[in-house]
Amino acid sequence: MPRNARGKVLSDGCFAHIFSRALSKRFIFCDEADFNYFKLLLKRSKPLGQYRLHHYCLMSTHFHMIVSIQNLTIFSKALKHIKQNYAKWFQRKHAHEGPVWWGRCGSRPIQDERYMYACGMYIEMNPVKAGLVRAVAEWPHSTARYYFSGKKDELVDDYEKPSRMAAAKLMNEIKLKAM
Repeated sequence: MPRNARGKVLSDGCFAHIFSRALSKRFIFCDEADFNYFKLLLKRSKPLGQYRLHHYCLMSTHFHMIVSIQNLTIFSKALKHIKQNYAKWFQRKHAHEGPVWWGRCGSRPIQDERYMYACGMYIEMNPVKAGLVRAVAEWPHSTARYYFSGKKDELVDDYEKPSRMAAAKLMNEIKLKAM
């Protein structure tokens, strides 16, 4: 069955969870330079791509982002540009032949701020679930350090978050629904 066009799932002015995986679960972020180059591409693309970045997590084999999209067409082109430029850079640096990414980015609309915050927490938990760190704020390639430790991150566009008590209640609701 063919996938839905991004325009049928997302729209101008929406919030979205964007994610993309490496082909064959291959490591595509192998060292600090790889992570930093991808972050540089994100930084450069934000003004041109007309989006705001609220949460992100870069893992060795994939990435997640929560964005607010001003213009879907322009954002889609920016995302394609980021992935293509990173793939070319990765192929040259690591003497890799063939595709780097497993297809196009996945995307899910985010309907309200409560869900956006819960999705952000899910994204930031990735390194903990993978056993790479014990606490979310220890992972240097996500927004967790910004939100939980107050560390500066020039990629992040803040938004109004629910209180810690509301967030804890929301996480419990999510865990119960997952069972």
